[in-house]
Amino acid sequence: MGGRRLTPGQSIKALREAIAIIRELWNTETKGGTRVAGDFYSVAGAKRGPKPAHDIGVWIGAYGPKMLGLTGELGDGWLPSLGYLKQGPEALRGMNRLIDEGAEKAGREPSAVRRMLNIHGRFGDRNQGLLNGPPEQWTEELAGLNADYGISGFILAADDAETTRTFAREVAPAARELISGR
Repeated sequence: MGGRRLTPGQSIKALREAIAIIRELWNTETKGGTRVAGDFYSVAGAKRGPKPAHDIGVWIGAYGPKMLGLTGELGDGWLPSLGYLKQGPEALRGMNRLIDEGAEKAGREPSAVRRMLNIHGRFGDRNQGLLNGPPEQWTEELAGLNADYGISGFILAADDAETTRTFAREVAPAARELISGR
């Protein structure tokens, strides 16, 4: 995208600085300009605002241990993609633990970091694996991801209109009902 190449360690430090700047620019309750002196990004007196119409969360799609710790420390939410979890959903357990540890080290409640998951799959007549089967199967599996791993929301990655309609009309309301009844 035209930016300079950073090492993984530098990228984490740069993200930490960027989050600090973003939060300061949104902080219109504090008088004076935004001042953040970083190794990668700095601002010296940037005008704050405009004030957001509502709170804006900083969501991080992290996978590595250091980034997961940073998510716990500074993030409002975590949004990984199911397709990138090499060990499948079971990987969420250890990743959640690292987020929780990062939050606790920063003096935050782990529950302050909302957990969501980008998902994809196929609807069909029979169970052919995770999120690959009938809507009732999807409902059970999403409720299980909520119960087992604390995932509170799902973003469907689909460009097929019928998949989106089935998810919105059948799966999402049924999963919401099943989760709220637990």
